[in-house]
Amino acid sequence: MADAEKTEDATPKRIADARKKGNVLRSQDVTTAVILLVALVMFRWRWEPTGESLSKLLTTRLGRFPVRDLTIESLFRVLMEDATVLLNILFPFLLALILTGIVVNYLMVGPLFTVESMRPDLTKLNPITGVKRFFSARALVELFKGVLKLIVIGAIVYQVLAERYPPILQGFRMSPAVSGPLIADAAWTLGLRCVIALIIIAVLDYYWQRYDYRKSLKMSKQEVKDESRQQEGDPLVKAEIRKRMRQAARRRMLQQVPRATVVITNPTHFAVALRYDKEEGIEVPICVAKGADDVAMRIRAIAQENKVPIIENPPLARELFRLVDLGEIIPQDLYLAVAEILVNLHRVRPEKVAP
Repeated sequence: MADAEKTEDATPKRIADARKKGNVLRSQDVTTAVILLVALVMFRWRWEPTGESLSKLLTTRLGRFPVRDLTIESLFRVLMEDATVLLNILFPFLLALILTGIVVNYLMVGPLFTVESMRPDLTKLNPITGVKRFFSARALVELFKGVLKLIVIGAIVYQVLAERYPPILQGFRMSPAVSGPLIADAAWTLGLRCVIALIIIAVLDYYWQRYDYRKSLKMSKQEVKDESRQQEGDPLVKAEIRKRMRQAARRRMLQQVPRATVVITNPTHFAVALRYDKEEGIEVPICVAKGADDVAMRIRAIAQENKVPIIENPPLARELFRLVDLGEIIPQDLYLAVAEILVNLHRVRPEKVAP
């Protein structure tokens, strides 16, 4: 029931957390198929020189093997010498395969270093959990892939041997110069067909692994909400912070009302406080406070307490409230209407409005 509720795609944080634990999208079949492909190419490219080197090593060793004075020390020395020579011969193959494995895994996983996957997990020792994993969809898919590989590779081996059995059998009765190319051609054909089959299986496995990986990381809607709350904070706390910020901004705004030159009202729905003072360099009226409803009433009350002129002009109050933000000068379209108010106010109260 819990899995059925996990319908949401994994968030970037969920993917990053899984990656830290070593849970990444990876297909071992892709790595194996590419390594075998590189090995096949190296085999084709270095077949003759490698075969000659191995033949020379075998011939030389059989001719110099110490039969009479064979001791543990001499046998160990012989084995170490042969192992060194063999390593030098096969080193290009080994280096190419190791680098291929590193590059393929890097392209699939990217840069990653974690020790989480190496830590002991006692839950893996739980027999009930083990039985569940054994009969899980992943285990069944892995079993199906294993059986499919055996069937496909077995069919390919049978087909190649059936096609080339008579020539190879005849070649064994002839010289190595004749049988060698026949065996090499059969090995190349067998390897090429097997690699092609494994690449097809690896592509299918990659898409399956991607589907299973995304499915394993799916989240319920509640998990998404909880994660969002952890990252961004509790919505209630954020709302309270925004509320307090608005209250602080409102207090700062209301503190500017006593310094206003005039307050233009609707009369009760809107109130806009303007300041105009050439002596302070304010040559165009600016909005120092504005508000609607309760805030408008508060602006009116502060203006009355501080003897700031209040002018009722509903159309102008609405336009100022709509077009002008705090700290902005009034639009040019409203210059004339505001100027008339300031001129009339100067006639009545010249000390309030400087000419």
